[in-house]
Amino acid sequence: MSSSFRNFLRTATPRFVLGWTVDCLGIFCAAILIREHFYTVQRSEGPSMIPTFSVRGDWLLISRRHDHGKNIKVGDVVRFAHPSFLGVNGAKRVIGMPGDFVCKDPAYSTDVGANNEMIQVPEGHVFVAGDNLPWSRDSRNYGPVPMGLINGKIIARPAAQ
Repeated sequence: MSSSFRNFLRTATPRFVLGWTVDCLGIFCAAILIREHFYTVQRSEGPSMIPTFSVRGDWLLISRRHDHGKNIKVGDVVRFAHPSFLGVNGAKRVIGMPGDFVCKDPAYSTDVGANNEMIQVPEGHVFVAGDNLPWSRDSRNYGPVPMGLINGKIIARPAAQ
């Protein structure tokens, strides 16, 4: 140990140490509160949202104020608990809200003889799709996502990484 640190320990009063500890705990609790109820940061994964997010993994700022689909609209990119994989979050663009009719597979809708099946998004659900349709597993595969699984809205990412 350095001598200056030893001197600090010898001269620090219990009241000072207690005050410093309480301040650190307060900052820690505030950070947890902000992360759980307001904003969180997460890295993107996979090619499904190219070109919006890099396949290398962009850092994303996620607003938790949109939990359970609050104030979500078509075009928003949302984070949700994946309906097929326990403990995995997905990030996709909302292309259909409750009551909307959407083309189940828009990637091939312009082909002659393609399956242009239209489905109505059920109440309490959203239809999501990745921006890179050929590489995205989304509502075309597992159906509309319940709004209760939405746990945030992506609101920002650094411009250059």
